[in-house]
Amino acid sequence: MSEQATIIDFLSASLKGLEASGRPLLSPREQEVADDIAASLDRALETMVSELEAVASCQQEDDGQAEEELPPFEAFCVGLKRIGDTLIPHLVSEFRAACAKRGAPVRPFSWIIRARADAFVAYLLQVAQVHGLAFDDNLERVGKNEQIILAHLGADLRMLMQRELDKLEA
Repeated sequence: MSEQATIIDFLSASLKGLEASGRPLLSPREQEVADDIAASLDRALETMVSELEAVASCQQEDDGQAEEELPPFEAFCVGLKRIGDTLIPHLVSEFRAACAKRGAPVRPFSWIIRARADAFVAYLLQVAQVHGLAFDDNLERVGKNEQIILAHLGADLRMLMQRELDKLEA
């Protein structure tokens, strides 16, 4: 079994993708502001991920909602989607607050939140793949049905991420 990627690995890959797409050059002052915003978001992301890792090996208990019984892997993915539904908007809110604190407009620095949100989505998908199997004693590997569930989770999280990022531009 290969070593799991960390949130830093996902962030690094996301930032490399942004560099390849031609991120604008910043003045020294803008770079200082960008570094400060990025550090603030990195701290928020680190807190979010460490809290997630603390519960990743625990199944969610019944939240009182009358839902149909889902297979364990699918139920775990539904739980991760709920987590994403809360934490992606929270991360974008942290970005907005970090920009406001520094009196910086969001648009020139939106690449900072885009990279971190993208890394967080990739991280949630990895958590689904790695830990989701642990909840289903009948699964030994991700099969066709699980691949479809993962694809839906990824699409849902990326649509949510894009909606939140679009709100920054409005």
